[in-house]
Amino acid sequence: MNRNNSKKIISNYNLRLDLSLLDSGLSRNVLKRMIKDGLVKVNGNIVRKPKFKVSKGDSIEYIEFDYSNNDLEISPQKMKLNIIYEDNNVIVINKPEGLVVHPGAGNPKNTLLNGIIFKLKFDSNLKERPGVVHRLDKNTSGVIIFAKNPATLDFLIDQFKSRKVEKRYIALVKGIVNPRDKKINFKDKKNFFVKGNISRSKTNRKNFVFSENGKESITYFKIVKYINDEFTLLEAYPKTGRTHQIRVSLASINHPVIGDKVYSRRYSISSYPHMFLHAYSLKLEIPDIGIKEFSASLPNFWNNIPGVMSIYKL
Repeated sequence: MNRNNSKKIISNYNLRLDLSLLDSGLSRNVLKRMIKDGLVKVNGNIVRKPKFKVSKGDSIEYIEFDYSNNDLEISPQKMKLNIIYEDNNVIVINKPEGLVVHPGAGNPKNTLLNGIIFKLKFDSNLKERPGVVHRLDKNTSGVIIFAKNPATLDFLIDQFKSRKVEKRYIALVKGIVNPRDKKINFKDKKNFFVKGNISRSKTNRKNFVFSENGKESITYFKIVKYINDEFTLLEAYPKTGRTHQIRVSLASINHPVIGDKVYSRRYSISSYPHMFLHAYSLKLEIPDIGIKEFSASLPNFWNNIPGVMSIYKL
């Protein structure tokens, strides 16, 4: 990063912090990064939340960083992509389990976005994250969509934010999910939901937990079948998009995802080296096309679970 001189402005608005700084000429993504990196002070105090409410007359001091030659630069990298669909505006991929979506600290290459940039010939000197509409956890497989141009990116992100996108996941979880369990919110014998507020764990910053001060999380579930009196096959329909949402929700009712090394330690042993959570389908509106639904076939390791592949055969 290249450090420039500190700059100070007086807020003319009652707005959230990132919006208050848009007059600086920097993009919203860069402003959010600066705020989270502790480069912005409000009335002399460092604020790391882009949504922090700034009042008219507040003093905002910020250090402008040039991220273009640092970790926002993403190199194109040739890799095999399992393409489900592609047109002039979007590309839809079946992401394999174990592949990270976006480069991060200590992980600059071998991510899905490196491959997308190579495939679509994006400029490698990036100041934004090209085409990233949503994410999947590293060990979650399945359907993920990327935008090919800024207009499509905004169009798709708006749908996710307004909860118009229909997402369906398949999860294999520990134990038999029992409709008579009074700790679970069942709507009927097959359908239940988990609702709460999710925030980052105070003891382990890589994990997430339900807490009073978190962001709203709502996930609906459907029991598909029981397997060997040991597992339950579920479909999950998240209505919000919190990090680790499905995994945290299932762990909270004592039915964690099999193979989840974070929230299901017992089943992350050698017998279950993969995480059994798959983003099966995504239904949303595509520019110039209309409403479309994309589905991603299950990874081969699901063959070890009796009867599942026949249900979700594409």
